[in-house]
Amino acid sequence: MQASKVPVRLLRTRWTVAGLVMLALAGTAWPQSTASEAAGAEQELFRLANRARAQAGLAELEWNEWLAQAARKHAEEMARRGRLSHQFPGEPGLGERIAATVLRFNASAENVAFGPTASQIHDDWMHSPPHRANILDATYNAVGVAVVRSGDRLYAVTDFAHTVPALSSSELEDAVATAINQVRAQRNLRPLSRRQDAELRHYACEMARLNHLSANELLGRPGVSASLAFTEPDPAHFIAHFRNVANVTTSRAFGVGACSARSSTYPAGTNWVVVAFY
Repeated sequence: MQASKVPVRLLRTRWTVAGLVMLALAGTAWPQSTASEAAGAEQELFRLANRARAQAGLAELEWNEWLAQAARKHAEEMARRGRLSHQFPGEPGLGERIAATVLRFNASAENVAFGPTASQIHDDWMHSPPHRANILDATYNAVGVAVVRSGDRLYAVTDFAHTVPALSSSELEDAVATAINQVRAQRNLRPLSRRQDAELRHYACEMARLNHLSANELLGRPGVSASLAFTEPDPAHFIAHFRNVANVTTSRAFGVGACSARSSTYPAGTNWVVVAFY
């Protein structure tokens, strides 16, 4: 089959989300030769994307099987319907498809296309500004690729994401404490004393359950002079929530509670944090 008879068609989108949920995805039983071809095409698109990033001076993307599973389910749907879309009627969108895995992430994007070969699909993506932007976006650190053959077409889906650490409540609380004392260190202040209070974690989880941020009730607790509540999917960004908080420099001690959970506002999940200053 001549390549010219199978033009490449492209589609691209992006969302920003964060999440932690689980789903077991059942595989499709493709003929062995077709499965091998698809796997080879997936690895070629992965390799070509990272070669393009390296040429642009960007860090390579890590292969992520959860993203690949999300992409594969959508590629199979496109092949079944014989057309391109980021979301068919009754099908979850990109953010929901990625959130329906154990992956923790706070940004995502997707390129889809059909064409005769992986190399031609990649070449057309690189000559399409929005698709090229996804491939060369420094925000993303992980990728999953899926390819499904239907007739003389390869249906390709590349899902990009910026993954974030999946931490326990104790680890999240330690990360908050580190962020607070990093701000103090930047101001040449000694580390702030940390008080252990198990009720603060319960309070953080209750905020998630109610889908409502509020630290006001903590002000009635003995010794609490101020309180702070926020959500943040990426622990690396905790420090930004304390740079302009006066109590970080004026308080004598602090306590922290954290809970990773989903809610109606954050269906993919986020980290809920509450801090009491003494």
